[in-house]
Amino acid sequence: MRVPGPAILVCGLLLACGGPGGSDHHPPGPVPTFRCEDSAPAADHVALRCAGQVAPDEWLIDVIVGVPTTTDHINGFSFDVTFDPQQLAFVSGSAFEGDFLKSDGATTLFAAVVYPTDPGRLIVGISRTGGSEIAGVTGHEVIMSFKIRALTGAPFGPLFPAFENEQALDSSHLAIPEIKFDAQLSLAVE
Repeated sequence: MRVPGPAILVCGLLLACGGPGGSDHHPPGPVPTFRCEDSAPAADHVALRCAGQVAPDEWLIDVIVGVPTTTDHINGFSFDVTFDPQQLAFVSGSAFEGDFLKSDGATTLFAAVVYPTDPGRLIVGISRTGGSEIAGVTGHEVIMSFKIRALTGAPFGPLFPAFENEQALDSSHLAIPEIKFDAQLSLAVE
């Protein structure tokens, strides 16, 4: 007896789709996603901002200041960004200075390194050269940027990177009390 063509097609589809007699193959579950959430800083507040996902397990993070600033004598910043080194890692060589301190064409000195015995601490220093000072202006709010990587595809978080040892400095290397630091950013793998 000859089996009609449509019957063969239906049997083939049932086998391919896991119908009776098919395989136990199930479609994959949801792929974990590395998420970053932030909020805009108020004027005179330094914060972390999600600048963009650059790979499935990496985000570019900006350190920004809410502009315009009420103070016009900013010469530099020093701070640590701390995070959970069991879940997150600084991407070596990814830190670069932003345009905040260079908005008028000044040159700067910049350093960003992970503390040798604490992989969850990025130490940053950035300063204008020549002793001149500046105010924060709209369109030039990025102090620096860096990449951070999720170390596992397993769900975690939210985690809240934080600032420590933070200060904005004037040309005499004195702290500027008007400038506050609020991390305002969360990272999670969901």
